[in-house]
Amino acid sequence: MYSIWQPILMTDMSLPGRWALSTLSDSRVQQFWDPSHLISQKLKADARPPQLEPECCEQRGTLWDLAAVYPAGATWTDRVPPAVVFNGPIVDVTSAIETAITAR
Repeated sequence: MYSIWQPILMTDMSLPGRWALSTLSDSRVQQFWDPSHLISQKLKADARPPQLEPECCEQRGTLWDLAAVYPAGATWTDRVPPAVVFNGPIVDVTSAIETAITAR
């Protein structure tokens, strides 16, 4: 599992602090800081069916507060594979995330 932190709000102009990082305390989560929004740009550029369009989570062209779950065995190559969950805000799609993960 990966968590990509990026600056979106005025309060996000530096690395996330200890409190923010501690909200994802599961040892399987690897957290990264992406100040240039490179991951968001790649996810947006490579989006295609059968992946659904997110119902939210874009600000000034940057995807944020979005969960992306990929099928078991999916391989990232020069293009990101279509996600089975691609929506947010994350707090509102936790059941979809859990369903996708347990369906594996």
